[in-house]
Amino acid sequence: MKAVVVEDEILIREGLCKLMKKMFPEIIVVSTAGNGREGLSCVERDKPDLVITDIRMPVMDGLEMIAKMQEAGIFPKIIVLTAYSEFSYAQQAVKLGVNDYIIKPVEVREFVRTIRKIQNLHEQEQKRMPDTMGNLENIVSGILYGTSVLEKEMESFLEKKYGIAGDTPLIELLMYMGEEFENDRKRKRNEMCRILQDKEVKYALVDMEYDKVILALIYGYSSKREIERWYQNQILFQNRGSIKQKISYGMIEVAGPGKIREGYHNLLPYMDWNIVLGADVLISYPHIADVQSEICIYPVELENQVKTAVCMGENEKVKEIIGKFHRYFLNGHVYSPKEIKESCVRFQWSVLNIAKEVGCIDYKKIDQKKLLDSIMNARTEGELEKTFEELLCYINVSGEETGAVSLAVRKARSMIHEFYADGITLSEIAGRLNLTQEYLGTQFHREIGENFSAYIRNYRMAKAKELLIGTQLKQYEISEKVGYTDAKYFARVFKECVGMSPAEYRKSNR
Repeated sequence: MKAVVVEDEILIREGLCKLMKKMFPEIIVVSTAGNGREGLSCVERDKPDLVITDIRMPVMDGLEMIAKMQEAGIFPKIIVLTAYSEFSYAQQAVKLGVNDYIIKPVEVREFVRTIRKIQNLHEQEQKRMPDTMGNLENIVSGILYGTSVLEKEMESFLEKKYGIAGDTPLIELLMYMGEEFENDRKRKRNEMCRILQDKEVKYALVDMEYDKVILALIYGYSSKREIERWYQNQILFQNRGSIKQKISYGMIEVAGPGKIREGYHNLLPYMDWNIVLGADVLISYPHIADVQSEICIYPVELENQVKTAVCMGENEKVKEIIGKFHRYFLNGHVYSPKEIKESCVRFQWSVLNIAKEVGCIDYKKIDQKKLLDSIMNARTEGELEKTFEELLCYINVSGEETGAVSLAVRKARSMIHEFYADGITLSEIAGRLNLTQEYLGTQFHREIGENFSAYIRNYRMAKAKELLIGTQLKQYEISEKVGYTDAKYFARVFKECVGMSPAEYRKSNR
């Protein structure tokens, strides 16, 4: 694969190139640029397979650059870089067909995971590239994936063999399957083929693996309205009254094969209206764009209630309030799915933050980008509900000691766990909690069973043991990482606590 990196901050740009070279030597960065205009020139010249671009840049931003690339008929894989404060821009980028995004500051693990995902997608598409133009499914697939350009020769071939001219009306039916895609797509494809054959319409089916969608392209029909009514009766109405559906459906009509890709990317973002309208409603574009939504008022009272329940260690109460929050938006009113998702992000982040404060969550183990993606990319009520189930898996407010340990002491312990490497003191923690040092020290000893200095010392020693066994760091480096500026003093404390020197401990555990 060939790649182009577009980023206005030179240190980030060079860092990405070095990381790419180290982790993915098979991907060649053929050029770099400091703004969208330069980036567009690089893309037009080098025709890369992958573009990594910042969104906010001088001269020309990333979104405008992507739009101009597509106008020029260039469709590489695209990863955008964005800050949390710019998330709305990332959502716009997704509508332009961007494959993925990475939150700044860039984490190596997330960067590697995203590039590997793009590599897998590229390999899948290469396998799909047709050797000839004889297969309509391959042609449609190439148009949708951006691996084929609709040139005059192909247009002529489509018209002669399939009767599809440059302005022939085409219907795109989208079946979004979510997590059911991998396991159930073969059965669903067969079911779709049977239904379309019974209707005696001409069609081609394409699997959009990345979006977890099966697309049926229908042509040679007499009326869009008639197809829409038939589809509602055949598929959607049959599902009413059954268990909550995990599959949703959408429809758009386009004029000619040149509009297939554009139509797909116009419709796909609107598929999340199934969250509001239900999976038994066909999302029909452009009608769905005219739906008038009501003002979505964020339920602050539920946020306050869940914070109190977390602080009090009431696990069942936390579950109950989270359930109320999810049902709050499913009350028959028509709210914007975007506003519902943003409310879910706000609520879940408030739960995570209070859980972090009181020490009933391991914040470092949370994949924040994955959780954010799960919420913002949800297209059905079931997918959105699953994000709340995942949230509950992260937190544990029903530990044995929760009821006996006060909020102040839990916060103090949480601060120790977070800032032990910075040499934080009891006085500093007490100041942050607006308590006297004497009062906090007394409460800490009474509730935890050991005084502050012993607790933080033992916690540092536990972390030192992990580093001695699990890394090749030198003793002075470990000393600094666990909050001791003097390596000799660290070694003396370690020996007093453990009964052997750091070097002896490392040797005995290898």
